[in-house]
Amino acid sequence: MGKTMLRCIVRLCCLTSFVLVLSGGAYELKARAMDSPFPVFKHDYQHTGRSEYKGTDTAECKWTYPTNDQIVSSPTVSGDGIVYFGGLDGNVYAIGPDGHAKWFFSTKSNIFSTPAIDGSGTIYVGDTNNFLYAIGDDMKEKWKFRTGGAIMSSPNIGPDGTVYIGSWDGKLYAIGSDGVPRWTYQTGDSIVISSPAVSKDGTVYVGSRDRKLHAVDAKNGSGKWVFLAGDKVDSSPSVGDDGTVYFGANNGTLFAVDPNGQQRWKFDTGSWIYSSPAIAADGTVVFGAKDGKIYALTRDGKLKWTFSTGDGITSSPVIDSAGTVYVGSWDNKLYAIQSDGKLKWSYDTGASIVSSPAIGADGAIYVGSDNGIMYALGK
Repeated sequence: MGKTMLRCIVRLCCLTSFVLVLSGGAYELKARAMDSPFPVFKHDYQHTGRSEYKGTDTAECKWTYPTNDQIVSSPTVSGDGIVYFGGLDGNVYAIGPDGHAKWFFSTKSNIFSTPAIDGSGTIYVGDTNNFLYAIGDDMKEKWKFRTGGAIMSSPNIGPDGTVYIGSWDGKLYAIGSDGVPRWTYQTGDSIVISSPAVSKDGTVYVGSRDRKLHAVDAKNGSGKWVFLAGDKVDSSPSVGDDGTVYFGANNGTLFAVDPNGQQRWKFDTGSWIYSSPAIAADGTVVFGAKDGKIYALTRDGKLKWTFSTGDGITSSPVIDSAGTVYVGSWDNKLYAIQSDGKLKWSYDTGASIVSSPAIGADGAIYVGSDNGIMYALGK
């Protein structure tokens, strides 16, 4: 699959498109890997997108780091402040808090996937050559595992180092920290950009282009249930504190589904949803849509507010400790939106933003742009 085709896929998708521990037979959510401020896509293993740190109050640029191609991958941040992300130039980058490169690792294939950081500092990331890589913090490859299709989904990490990842071959994989597969679960179509989320009870959720959300037992890979969404599911699911699963579908509907697979409510936007929802501390659900709007819904599915950007949104929002929402748009801007829906600030990168932002322990906001530059905003 060529680079031009992959770019078209991203555009087409946007246009059409814990660690867990076994305790008494139940899974419980524990501290994040390495006590990192942002170790995985959407901050934590439930994909709440909710950080315990307050983001910057101003749109001041600390530093920029240029790469050789677009950045669609979202950044993650380790406990020592290293920012990890992938590029369509085929490189995984490790950038220090001062904006200087610590190292980069070449996979020789496009990287859409967001790197995940485990407790040992190992970085996991997928590429479009079908491989999931495990990379040490010394820049050396530990192992790689080949799936049957391109990997654009972002990995999540389980209790004993198990990595969960979706692939274009339609399978959800559970792979041990040694690179040996533990189980696979087959969906009815490709898993494109939906990243698996893990709930407190040990259920793994992932969306597929078979128009379904799949609930899978983390222990053995057996299917628990499927939810029919009525259209392709490229949005990554997010799990609330009460176990409710939120996700969007390409028919423009945001669904709230109980842990038993029953629909709680739905909200129709009339526009494709690729953005993955964030969940605020008070249960507010925030997500973006192709119509260029950010939607904020109450926990029972009622509209609180909307905020309009100048173009479509595929970036997934994150929320800081003060309730401020950060999200990118195709109008080239990163937005900071207050919890009441009013603009706090915006920053123009000069190119579309598909990447989802991350928040550092010092309040810095990191985001990649289609111009191939990673931005760090803050003082």
